[in-house]
Amino acid sequence: MKNPIKIFLFLIYFFSSNNAFCFNYKSIHEFEIFQNNKKIGFHKLFFQNIEDRIVVNTEIQTTIKLIGVIPFFKYSHKGKEIWINNNFDEAKTSTEKNRKKFKLIAKRKGSKIEIKSRKKVFLINGDSLFTSYWNQNWLKKKVLFDIQHGKKRFISVEKKDFEAIKTSNGTIFAQKYKVKGKQNKPDGKKIDYEIWYDNKGRWVKTKFFIKNSLVEYFLVTKY
Repeated sequence: MKNPIKIFLFLIYFFSSNNAFCFNYKSIHEFEIFQNNKKIGFHKLFFQNIEDRIVVNTEIQTTIKLIGVIPFFKYSHKGKEIWINNNFDEAKTSTEKNRKKFKLIAKRKGSKIEIKSRKKVFLINGDSLFTSYWNQNWLKKKVLFDIQHGKKRFISVEKKDFEAIKTSNGTIFAQKYKVKGKQNKPDGKKIDYEIWYDNKGRWVKTKFFIKNSLVEYFLVTKY
């Protein structure tokens, strides 16, 4: 009979490791994005588990329209994150908003994370998290850093009830969170959105308003 202490320690390691967390997601985790019930784009996450690492590639494409007709906001984003032993290690992103282009490089440097963005280089706390949302641990934070250009966001998170939400493959139950806050500048934009995670900790829905238009993420990947 195997040593029960060894089994216990193995289980602790397994369920707290990247392997256990990553396998809650399929290799492709995909959302379709809708504005007032009309499809305007997609958000895709591609997961790889390589030994002690999780590699996450992100691709987003959207075109938001006024009154559902006139394009006024085009957005594209590509990014790559690397996590080691469930800790953020590095990220590289490129973003285009209405022809304005941004690049970000974030890299762990000892107890800090170094960010290069907008021709600036600065350090943030090593336990900081970014607005990539797939890792549910960001809900515990009061400060997030924008994954596009490293700007600071002050947030408050209110945990709501489990709800039945619609996906492209039917209805699932998920925990709702209400997120409010603002950007870190005197005239910073307000932050106000809702986000849902299922009982495995997977991001499964987002909802917010832009210019009085309702924007919703609907999960495509079936679990």
